[in-house]
Amino acid sequence: MGWEGIGLTAAYLGVMNIATYAAFALDKRRSVAGAWRLREVSLLRLALFGGWPGAKLAQWRLRHKTRKQPFARILNLIGALQLVLALALAATAAGWTGAAMRWLGGEGWAGIGLTLFEPGPEPEPERVMPRRFGPGS
Repeated sequence: MGWEGIGLTAAYLGVMNIATYAAFALDKRRSVAGAWRLREVSLLRLALFGGWPGAKLAQWRLRHKTRKQPFARILNLIGALQLVLALALAATAAGWTGAAMRWLGGEGWAGIGLTLFEPGPEPEPERVMPRRFGPGS
């Protein structure tokens, strides 16, 4: 990814986080006023599509959706998944995945006799009994 892609990604994430924070603030305002609320799935979708840091910041600063445990757990799961995805993308961009696969494939484990991607020992061939010991003899 070139600098243009990095800039577009940063702009997208910035817009998504601002929009997510604003959605949480609007929902909090409606909650206090007793008005119609935003659906939880809409708030979670905003977090899923890149607005998770904005969602967590709003949850912390506005004290909003902190006692709803299913919602909070799902929001934290979204953050964990995004962290794993970001680490995988960073490892791929840095070229670490090839080195890691080579290490797991034998170079790293070979010293202790373990490999993950090599076949095990050949199975013994099936024994064939001579004909005279077959059925009916």
